[in-house]
Amino acid sequence: MPMNRKLYPHNWEAIAFSIKEAANWTCQNCGRPCRKPKVAWVDFVRWLLDQGETGWYNDTSDYISCDETGEWGYKERPHRFTLTVAHLNHKPEDCRTENLKALCFPCHARYDTAQMKLKKRLKAERLGQLTLL
Repeated sequence: MPMNRKLYPHNWEAIAFSIKEAANWTCQNCGRPCRKPKVAWVDFVRWLLDQGETGWYNDTSDYISCDETGEWGYKERPHRFTLTVAHLNHKPEDCRTENLKALCFPCHARYDTAQMKLKKRLKAERLGQLTLL
């Protein structure tokens, strides 16, 4: 589900940045190093190689075929190295440190997908759905 900015505190960007800084721009689930703001993609990929992070480097692109031409080439995948901040209880207004976790985009997507039933229930409650005992 897309992020509804109205549910987040006005200082969410600062809160999220501090969580990412505390995690040293690394996913707290899988250990993936992530790109800091204003770092060019090519510089980040070069840094991965310089650090000897060849496993992560292999995840920076996919070798794919173009649907239109049938030609093969590399497609960069920078979103895989975007660090996000997850609300573990899926309540955006709850910004306690223990409820927030720095996750790379793939881990955050897996976490949210696994919690979809809870997320749908919480959204229904926000929209006025009553809960039964």
